[in-house]
Amino acid sequence: MRGVVVALGNFDGVHLGHRAVLGRALEEGKARGMRVVVATFDPHPRAVLRPGEAPPLLTPLPMRRRLLLDLGVDEVRVIRFDRRLSLKSPEEFVREVLVGELGASVVVVGENFRFGHRAAGDFGDLERLMRSFGGEAVGVPVRGLDGGQEVSSTRIRRLVLEGRVEEASRLLGRPHAVCGRVVEGERRGAKIGFPTANLRPEEGVVVPGRGVYACVVRVGEERYAACTNVGVAPTFGGRSESLIEAHLLDFEGDLYGREIEVGFLRRIRGEKKFSGVEELQEQIRRDLQEARRITDATI
Repeated sequence: MRGVVVALGNFDGVHLGHRAVLGRALEEGKARGMRVVVATFDPHPRAVLRPGEAPPLLTPLPMRRRLLLDLGVDEVRVIRFDRRLSLKSPEEFVREVLVGELGASVVVVGENFRFGHRAAGDFGDLERLMRSFGGEAVGVPVRGLDGGQEVSSTRIRRLVLEGRVEEASRLLGRPHAVCGRVVEGERRGAKIGFPTANLRPEEGVVVPGRGVYACVVRVGEERYAACTNVGVAPTFGGRSESLIEAHLLDFEGDLYGREIEVGFLRRIRGEKKFSGVEELQEQIRRDLQEARRITDATI
């Protein structure tokens, strides 16, 4: 049976556990002279199985696709997760999707991967079913990658929401990032001497908890150190929703309407309401110095 090596999973975050699976898939592809295809699900299965309970995403599909391709795989295929797919038995999923649609000869998964209706299939079932179709399954250990603790998207989401982005970055193998188009704000930053690029986060994406962060902002192919506030601007009366406001340290120009990526390196402090503009300005100067110190090793 001639086909491709398929790395199968949700891959939200493309974290260290996912990279272990992808690395093994690339090894298998090289050893067998086969192309390596990543198969990822969209939307997140819980969005279909438990409407309203889907977790926020660490990596929306376009970012996930880019990160996966950057790791050296040949192709990313998106498996549309819907009610019809969720009802397939493990055997139907292997026969119709993995072998039939994707042409898989070898399927590489995390050893804890489950599939089929009501997650009835485990790795043992995948191994048996792939063998029945003339193929193979490879299970990759994903525990113990972080001092014995499991590296999971759920754990990383929690860290990001708590503002612990440095810990999240270690498990992701890169800074957690949020992408979006720069929108026009109330220009308060510019009025007090610190203009910001304002990013309204995409709905359903994990945004760090409120506070001030040292960041790296990608504009096209260029990268800039930045000091970024996530919050509702309580000193000015507050907003109804959080906004990401990034002050790029060495940038001059207009970013309105442009797509940027904000990568969060470290939390500098929590969000705070100041007594007035002067106190806020003085704190921002200190924040910028700290952001510069943190990002000097990165840019």
